[in-house]
Amino acid sequence: MMKHKLITTLLLVLISLGAYAQEKFVHNLSKNPASLNPSFHAFKDKTRIGVLAEFASQNQGAQSQHKYAFGSTAFEEYNFQLGLDLFNNNLNNSGFNYTSAALSYMYKLELSNDWIFYPGITAGYSNYKYDFNNLTFQDQINIFTGQISANTIDPITAAENIGYLDMGASVMIHNDMNMLFGLAFKHLNQPKISSRQSENNVNLNMLISGQFGYEMDINKYGQTKLPEYSYLYLFNAVSVQGPNTRLDFYQDVTLGNFSVGVNEHLNFMESATFSEIGFATSIILETFELGLNYRLPFGAQAKQLIPNSLELFLVFDISSFKERRRKNYSRFY
Repeated sequence: MMKHKLITTLLLVLISLGAYAQEKFVHNLSKNPASLNPSFHAFKDKTRIGVLAEFASQNQGAQSQHKYAFGSTAFEEYNFQLGLDLFNNNLNNSGFNYTSAALSYMYKLELSNDWIFYPGITAGYSNYKYDFNNLTFQDQINIFTGQISANTIDPITAAENIGYLDMGASVMIHNDMNMLFGLAFKHLNQPKISSRQSENNVNLNMLISGQFGYEMDINKYGQTKLPEYSYLYLFNAVSVQGPNTRLDFYQDVTLGNFSVGVNEHLNFMESATFSEIGFATSIILETFELGLNYRLPFGAQAKQLIPNSLELFLVFDISSFKERRRKNYSRFY
């Protein structure tokens, strides 16, 4: 049992390090797209702050969490926007912890036919910390008395900190009607993430992601029983990192200040393929939005690799013209 727990823990750490799989993704992506493409911080020139947290139970009782916080503000007189992203991922009872902080700069270019273009650059710092000394190994347990020794002959016990600078670039273009496109490049410098104890150098693969969003007014003439402001929003993302590919599909229905939706995720990894499905809802009250997304693995193989999880988020819109959100709940208004 302890050997199986150790193997599971090491597998999760390797996945988190990005050596054999993709990095952690925010599941409320249609509501928080800047977590994948920082240029979305500049969408509609808003000033916002937000927090998000996921709670998931891994195999062997370990608790996995990721936490994400962001802030953005527009300098409209100078046509640029700044965005700050903070991310933390940890696996309780394993000694593994990952943190990152990134600052993004986006410039606003107004094109013809009501299209607006936002190119951006991102600079950040990330740190992986793992401490296997906190684990209990099989040779430490006396099977007759149940006593746990403080000593082990297992050579894997170690503590390590890996810090690195991270660079990225992104673009986003949208009109004032119903459509947007995005493209993001993360880890442009492909930083080294291997341990000092490793014999081989491991670099973080560059992540390339494309996004597309489209909104439809489903009660344009007020002829149905739906609320006056009712919309269907479709958001899709394709992400490629090394040999791995991830597809994200979101369908959100906005009914006034309330929204509900479903999302599907397909992961094509080097050694496995699995899918997930999520159910989301949110509500807007004056200047803040509160929402959640409940994710489930889909299929037998997915259930072995990923757990059910609940993700909560809270976003405050503190823009100078925040009152506009009280009139029309379209993303493009």
